[in-house]
Amino acid sequence: MSVIDVVSSIVDSFPPEMILAALNDPGVDLEMVGYQQDPVGFCEEKFGEAYTDDVKVMMESVRDNVVTIAKSANATGKSHAAARVAMWFYKTHPGAQVYTAAAPPMSNLKKILWGELGSIKHKHPEVMTGDTCTSLNIQRGELEFVTGVAIPSSGSESDREAKFSGKHAPYMLFIFDEGDAIPDACYKGTESCMTGGHVRMLIMFNPRAAAGAPYRKEKDGTANVVEMTAFNHPNVIEGYDVIPGAVSREVTVRRINEWCRPLHPDETYSEYTCFTLPDFLVDAQAKRTGDNSLYRPLAAGIYRIINPEFSYMVLGRYPAQSETQLISIEWIDQARLRYDQYVAIHGEVPPVGCRGIMGVDVAEFGRDKNTLACRYGGFVPPLKSWEGVDPTVTATKAAAEYIRLGNIDQANVDGTGIGAGVAQGMRNYRKKIVAYSLKVASKPTVKAFLNGLELGEFGIMRDQLYWSFREWLRTDDTAMLPPDVNLIKQALCPTYDTSTGKVKVMAKDDMKKLLGGESPDEFEAVVYTFAPPGKLKGMDLR
Repeated sequence: MSVIDVVSSIVDSFPPEMILAALNDPGVDLEMVGYQQDPVGFCEEKFGEAYTDDVKVMMESVRDNVVTIAKSANATGKSHAAARVAMWFYKTHPGAQVYTAAAPPMSNLKKILWGELGSIKHKHPEVMTGDTCTSLNIQRGELEFVTGVAIPSSGSESDREAKFSGKHAPYMLFIFDEGDAIPDACYKGTESCMTGGHVRMLIMFNPRAAAGAPYRKEKDGTANVVEMTAFNHPNVIEGYDVIPGAVSREVTVRRINEWCRPLHPDETYSEYTCFTLPDFLVDAQAKRTGDNSLYRPLAAGIYRIINPEFSYMVLGRYPAQSETQLISIEWIDQARLRYDQYVAIHGEVPPVGCRGIMGVDVAEFGRDKNTLACRYGGFVPPLKSWEGVDPTVTATKAAAEYIRLGNIDQANVDGTGIGAGVAQGMRNYRKKIVAYSLKVASKPTVKAFLNGLELGEFGIMRDQLYWSFREWLRTDDTAMLPPDVNLIKQALCPTYDTSTGKVKVMAKDDMKKLLGGESPDEFEAVVYTFAPPGKLKGMDLR
């Protein structure tokens, strides 16, 4: 880049006062500053490397957006690219501070991202002239550096939050590798650093499950999302190692054969569970892992994913349902589509002649809300919520809504803790109200089944209710859910476990951590509508 090009770039990109400050500061490298708007050009010219189109999009997203989420397939070069982004930002922004972290243990950060930074130092020492380099720190002045931050694997949430809070500099970049497994407290800590100045965040991970802080940022629209898929990688496109060590066509084709199958003509296409085979993979073959015989050539057309690992390992996107995720994104989308189609014709009113069941989740403390849901067969109208932890007020409001609706057969009320007296309060409000106090820790009444096969017993009634909601959503083609962001976010959060011989759903406290401290109030209000009817042990009846 010539001096004229550098000056032109600076004049076009920065305000006059910044240009003047740079010209008067002998420590500022004007050539480097000239690359502030060109991360790809900086990396190509300084490191002599070529990058995939997906990597270029990621680099430019960090330049243009406050938060960038890079959802990556396996071996597409996300950590290699992140190290280059770190060096571009550090070298081209005077006074820059770059903070890097990875999900515990610390060896993840040292071996992967800082292994890539170390290779830059080894291969391109001329770029590091004037820098002091240690195992997890590159520094050119007291306040200008790239550093690795250790995330405590033990200790309090406050300890983790403090690792990333209170940082201030003219330019800051946070890079989180394996960002879906980084504790929420770390993201909370960065929020205090992102209110002013020129701050950027890059979050990278393989999207194994639709949960956690990065997923919430994506759904809330507070991040720009880049997908780094194997289908866009030159190794897979060209059929040979354009970039040695990265994902290969051989592995990709083998995974298509082992983890996917052609879509049957009678099956419905879904963007979450299906993909169209790229033209360059038609007739491609791969060896079987067992005997090295060849799979049949891939045929053109649409394929259905039968192993969720294919979604995140090859496509770089969330699976429709991870192996232990309770609720599928696809089921949610289908229920939302049916709701919108129904409301467009009938409005937000229950089907004629259909009577409802009410579920009431009672607020306990802090950010919890009282939430009331009704379900009329498959139709769930918009939920109602209000704040306050006075059980008498909650009982009065829920009872008044019961009477107003006039078509409710029963109310199932969270009877744990502060909610213990709410059902009784509703019955006191009006004798004809049928309100049950539901104890979610009570004994379940049925066993768990999946596709006709018995999975085992449920741990507690809460597990049974969550599973009932899941199976309703999965199998009932009349299931309809309203456009409630919180409800959908909460429904996609829990996983389940069968390793003990019983079906156990993720604990509520663990769900709250994944939801950023929020309680799954909306979801549980709907779940309570699935409590078994009749007199049950653990239900206080009138």
